[in-house]
Amino acid sequence: MLQTQSIIQNNGHWIVLGIVIALGLSVAFYLYSLDKYSLLYFGDSVSHMLGARKLVDWSENPGFAQIGTVWLPLPHLLLMPFTLVDPLFTTGFAGVAVSLPSLAITSALLYKMIRTHLVSGLSYIAFAGALLYALNPNTLYLGLTAMTEAQFMLFFVASAYFFQKWYTNLEHLRSIGLSSIFLVLATLCRYEGWILPLFLASFAIVVLAKSNFDGRKKVFGILLALASLSGIIFWIGYNAIQYGDPLEFANAQYYSASSQALNRDIRQTLFLQPANVMTVYGITAYTMYGPMLLSAALVGYILHRRTEGHNKRRMLYVFLALPPLFTVASLLIGIGEMNLWFNSRFLILLLPLIIMLTAVLLQNLPNKTKKNRSLVAAVIGVLFLFQTSMIAFDRVPAYLDAKGGFLYDVNPFAVQTGEALNSMYDNGTVMIMTGSAQGHRIMVTSGIPLRQYDEIIESSTWKKSYYEPWSHDKWIVMAKQPDSDGITATKYWAERRDQLDSHYRPVYENDYYRIMALK
Repeated sequence: MLQTQSIIQNNGHWIVLGIVIALGLSVAFYLYSLDKYSLLYFGDSVSHMLGARKLVDWSENPGFAQIGTVWLPLPHLLLMPFTLVDPLFTTGFAGVAVSLPSLAITSALLYKMIRTHLVSGLSYIAFAGALLYALNPNTLYLGLTAMTEAQFMLFFVASAYFFQKWYTNLEHLRSIGLSSIFLVLATLCRYEGWILPLFLASFAIVVLAKSNFDGRKKVFGILLALASLSGIIFWIGYNAIQYGDPLEFANAQYYSASSQALNRDIRQTLFLQPANVMTVYGITAYTMYGPMLLSAALVGYILHRRTEGHNKRRMLYVFLALPPLFTVASLLIGIGEMNLWFNSRFLILLLPLIIMLTAVLLQNLPNKTKKNRSLVAAVIGVLFLFQTSMIAFDRVPAYLDAKGGFLYDVNPFAVQTGEALNSMYDNGTVMIMTGSAQGHRIMVTSGIPLRQYDEIIESSTWKKSYYEPWSHDKWIVMAKQPDSDGITATKYWAERRDQLDSHYRPVYENDYYRIMALK
């Protein structure tokens, strides 16, 4: 019995990894059986996969030139090999191939973090924390899509794990080096990670400067911490070279977060209104994690001062709190958006901190309670109860946000158009004038190689094919209500339908799209 317990404790992270992978695959196939597009509900997940495949499968300048500017490059590089497999690309399982392992490894790291830094010898608390993270329905769904949250969380939690390992033993400079490496990867996934290298570098300078190390060791440690800034420096430099503006990712018309926020009403309710921001953020946290888990984390925060080594762990909590604070700040200054279900996925950044503080609460349960296994199981079961009820009552915010967006407005018709194009396509190139977001959904659902598409948006009207499509393209897909980055380009030919009709014949039409084929 004792030997079995020892084996479980020593291999707990592998057990967590296996559970999450097995359950995640089961859920992915179940969702796919309900709706073959269920892994593609998020419009951004479609665009991420398409952006990844364009690195190889694209007619105009394939390769790194297609990496873009607003979205950071690492998720697309990770997705790329899986998107080249057509069944994975058209079903969304390419996202599963990247995000599910990321989710599983993140959960295993949380297990190790709790075991190492909080509750050595109490493996059940580490198991509970890791599975509370992975089995939250919102986290699990994001871990099955081609969104960027799962990859970012992996690198974020890994950097936090090694940060705490270094701060516990300042002489272990290898840990600060590993934390820096994972921060570089995190900063190339999502912008919420950009605050972390600034914190690590400044904190390491202060701590190491006060240490008793010799000068060379201090300098080496500081250089390792400063290396965490290299991802940010790379991306700013890339934008400066590629676009002539080091901040192109923040200024890009149509695509940057600030540009999109300005075109929606949500910004008006949050911009420079801290009460509204905290209300929206708090309610969204409540709907994702429920009263029991949030209360457990709050009590855990109060109790953490009673636990041994709380001063060392305090900086870990600060580290874990920085990306959520970045999100709150972005909402406040008008470059972020959130409205209950909409963008509720941003709250995943808060979950590692909630999990760690909940583990503190479980650690500080009275000894009589901890010795009663049934009572401990009941306490942990209560923490899982809200997650179960979310599934039972179909109230999973991240999933509902994705599904609602998929069923909204033009998206169902974009899917129908892609399927129609697939059914009649024989050969030739397809000019698509819809704007980016709509066009991406049509491209993915059509199953036609991306190199066969001639995409026309505002920035590509320089093409010869745009002014004489009949000499270049066999098919035309035109939107009746294009996205903002395709309005002018589409309007040009909408006003010249007679000219198009002399060369093309209509072959399909619905409420939002028209497909024409060369006569």
